[in-house]
Amino acid sequence: MTADRATTTRLRLDEVLAEPVDWRFRSFPIVEPAPTIGEVGAMGWNARDGGFSPPVLVLRESALDHNVALMANYCRRHGVSLAPHAKTPVAPQIVERQLAAGAWGVTVPNLHEGHLFRRLGVQRILIANEVVDDATLRWIAGELDRDADVEILSLVDSEVAVKLMDERLDAAGSSRRLRVLVELGFPGGRCGCRTNVEALAVADRVRASRHLEVAGVEAFEGMVAPGPIEQRLEAVDALIGRMRSLMVALDGRGLFEPGRERIVTAGGSLFFDRVVEGLKGSWQLAAPPHVIVRSGVYVTHDGGEYEEFSPLAGRAGYGPRLRQALELWAHVVSRPEPELVILGFGKRDASYDHELPRPFAVRTAVGERQVDRSDLEVFLLHDQHARVHVRRDLELEPGDLVGLHISHPCTTFDKWRLVPLVDDGYRVTGAVRSYL
Repeated sequence: MTADRATTTRLRLDEVLAEPVDWRFRSFPIVEPAPTIGEVGAMGWNARDGGFSPPVLVLRESALDHNVALMANYCRRHGVSLAPHAKTPVAPQIVERQLAAGAWGVTVPNLHEGHLFRRLGVQRILIANEVVDDATLRWIAGELDRDADVEILSLVDSEVAVKLMDERLDAAGSSRRLRVLVELGFPGGRCGCRTNVEALAVADRVRASRHLEVAGVEAFEGMVAPGPIEQRLEAVDALIGRMRSLMVALDGRGLFEPGRERIVTAGGSLFFDRVVEGLKGSWQLAAPPHVIVRSGVYVTHDGGEYEEFSPLAGRAGYGPRLRQALELWAHVVSRPEPELVILGFGKRDASYDHELPRPFAVRTAVGERQVDRSDLEVFLLHDQHARVHVRRDLELEPGDLVGLHISHPCTTFDKWRLVPLVDDGYRVTGAVRSYL
């Protein structure tokens, strides 16, 4: 990640930090007068002892900072830029840390998040989605016209969408062209042109439009079909190869504006190493493209698929590893059978779309100890309760605390609007506001 492409913009967080922490935020102590988010770190609270009502989701600050730095250094070392996908926490305070570490900009999926981060001062926004609605296109036109330094990119994968975007930008009176990335997909995947021939036709239509400009090529490799890891990696490599071929074809047809930066972007949190390996190196282009990866989950990591398959965790297993920054702490509310424990959290508190939360520690009257699946395993979630298989001889009773790591932080953050930031002793150093 080169210095001229990085941004060190401080975000305008005064409005965020001034919000009172009162009865509207779950788990936090209710005190009068209510402190603001910016004052939480001075309250002397402890997330496990200081009046918090479980279940409570905490964000371990040391792991957060470690992950932000590790990914920034990885991108810098490989000469690529990072536009972290902000949809994981949708937290401006976390985005500010990522920008301070050298992120090029942020990736968002929709108008809500784009508007949020523009309001707070982010200058570079990549909308990793097809934008066809009038409200978003009018907003983009307004932002581009208001500030000549703002960069907004979006995706396109059909000639119909190009026509619609051009008409709506024209109706909005847009004076700057919106730079778009032609999205490549694959059969059975999500969005994206299924063939490079189709993608070239879309790019031709963009070149002929009044309000759009071809910026480059985009894909999301994380949607490749599930299966053995070797097959998934082969599918990722094939998609990256198609991206390279399309970039060369676009250049050969003169579809890039002279003197304008060409962008090629992919890279979620599972296979970004293959993206970097495939998109870096020599190119048969007039100028090498700007490679941007868009990982998001890395910022907190998880205890499931990402721990197993991330190149900075289980799959590659070299050098420093990402750390699990999110922890959910819940009370034992019942042990109705020798091998059954009921914990006081459920679907309203943690993600369950990938894997169920995994207990990693218990805290009882006699102390704290680490546990694994042979000791405790969540096997079913209800709205507010978790059924957990417990080893018969494990000492655990109502009132004890269980710490759990989660799988898929995106759908855990969307259940918590405010998360305490804690040090390694669970002392609360701040609070992170999520705007999902």
